[in-house]
Amino acid sequence: MRVLDKRAMANLMTILWNCWNNRNNFIFRGKEDEAQLIWERASNLSKEFGICNMLHEPLLSQNIAEKRWVKPPKGFLKINFDATVGETEIGYGTVIRDEEGFVLGGGGGFKEGRRSVEEAECVAFEQSIDVARKLNIKDHVLFETDHAGLFNLD
Repeated sequence: MRVLDKRAMANLMTILWNCWNNRNNFIFRGKEDEAQLIWERASNLSKEFGICNMLHEPLLSQNIAEKRWVKPPKGFLKINFDATVGETEIGYGTVIRDEEGFVLGGGGGFKEGRRSVEEAECVAFEQSIDVARKLNIKDHVLFETDHAGLFNLD
């Protein structure tokens, strides 16, 4: 197995991000770019990012923390949910796992209308509760999201 160096990994991530962004533009705006243009944008963005990091303090930490899903305590289920915001609709999803990481259920969908990120995350939270109810899950449940603002209401 070949391990990518930092530059190759940064280039790969930039290309993948540009592909993902192109996909979203196609889905939400009906606009799709040619592969060559996606490649050129990714290449230019990667070069500009490298130059910026040489001229200024690096934007990304040198100590990259690996984030992994953590199993819930014994006897608990964990429900993860997330949302994404588009121009005219939001997408949401949820996954329910047991203490061993086994997927018990999940779901996702779209809702029409403009919403803020916080509103979209709340919709995802509501939908995750609905999925749990449909599966008759009533207690010993932990809800988890990557959107800190949803629960850190300082």
